[in-house]
Amino acid sequence: STRGARMVHELVLTALDGGKPPKSGEMNILINVLDVNDNAPVFSKDVYSVELYENVPIGKTILQVNATDLDEGHNGEVVYSFSNSVNRELFKLFEINPSTGEIIVKGPIDYEHKDKYEIEIQASDKGLAPLTTEKNVDIKIIDVNDNAPEIEVTSFSSSIPEDSRPGTTVALISVNDMDSGLNGKVICTLSEDVPFMLSPSVQEKMYSLVTKYSLDREKQSQYSLTIIAKDSGQPPNNVTVNVFILDQNDNAPVILIWYVTKFHHM
Repeated sequence: STRGARMVHELVLTALDGGKPPKSGEMNILINVLDVNDNAPVFSKDVYSVELYENVPIGKTILQVNATDLDEGHNGEVVYSFSNSVNRELFKLFEINPSTGEIIVKGPIDYEHKDKYEIEIQASDKGLAPLTTEKNVDIKIIDVNDNAPEIEVTSFSSSIPEDSRPGTTVALISVNDMDSGLNGKVICTLSEDVPFMLSPSVQEKMYSLVTKYSLDREKQSQYSLTIIAKDSGQPPNNVTVNVFILDQNDNAPVILIWYVTKFHHM
């Protein structure tokens, strides 16, 4: 049976005898065509796909699928569900409304955990022997800048001689950001004007903290350096290192002669 085709047929049965002239009789016959469940649900699209930002609010509808069935009554009523092959972990993240076909966020979505999902859904009718059609839904997760840069100080020399040559390495700085693209691109800077600078290392995501010019312990014997790591989000992250300047014998003795005049009163 097909919806739109005639479900009731009206026939006229005519009987003729062999006389001359022949006699005839007629009878109207009504034939009701009963529906059987011979049509499976058909989805409205060949491909279902959606882009979804991570950290999307729980309860948000991200997509609605739709399927129709040409049969009548319960044979044509469609119910939606995830197929039996779907990973059980996905049931913690997504759910589908069995009546409307809306796919809804159920749990926290984290790009850093997984950046795409493929969910096999199915549309079934309510016939005594239900017919089912399956379809894949592709969900692409888009990164949000939700991770601050991480800074690690390695190979740190907390004390350096004051006569260290410019370019002397004081520490190695490692930075990392779990976000992707520009969200994970980190820039390191020093917080103030000091006789040190950060030099990008050949190794990716590494910096060298080096002396910028000559040091003089007699002018300043200690520096507190704040290294700021910033991506395109807010706020930046920072770490502070203290560098002590070691004294070197770079000053000659200075002799001060005091002249004392004593007056004696006669």
